[in-house]
Amino acid sequence: MAENKKVEDENKKNKFIMKFLTFLSVIILIVVVLYLINYFFVQKSNIKINMSTDKQLVYITVSGKEELIATQKYVSDLNYTMRYDISKFTVFKYKEQDIYKFIDNERILVVVEKSINPIACIESNLDTEYNNCYIDIDNYTTQYYISSNGNTYKITIKYPGVDYGEDAKIRIQYMLNTFIIN
Repeated sequence: MAENKKVEDENKKNKFIMKFLTFLSVIILIVVVLYLINYFFVQKSNIKINMSTDKQLVYITVSGKEELIATQKYVSDLNYTMRYDISKFTVFKYKEQDIYKFIDNERILVVVEKSINPIACIESNLDTEYNNCYIDIDNYTTQYYISSNGNTYKITIKYPGVDYGEDAKIRIQYMLNTFIIN
């Protein structure tokens, strides 16, 4: 009898361990499935929204010379697109801003973010496709405000100093000319 009791207790112990391992396996499987669903349907769609696509070769004039540059269109989740020179700029997202950093001089930045028009821009009613205005903050920083269909974007351009070079200025002007609100 004592031996049967011992075997019965051991069988109960083994059944409990098997039930616990099965329960733990089901929990791990559910967590892995939820992670994969999150990755493929949420995170991956965010990656698709903020991406550079549509490479093009474009001629720009720098110091009186025609130069062929490779550009990409950056499609932002802030509902705009803008082309940039891929050999001179990198682009990344930081909080609610898209930051285009000049590769040769990392202190040259173009920062795009959603905003509201300052009073100075509301009073200057420009008759263009977009209502545009700019404000010189200091000798090294200019803010452009571009509005269309109730959306306003502030594009801040930062240069490291007076002698930042014509090269960067022309490439940034090209970027501003390709800015499109979706």
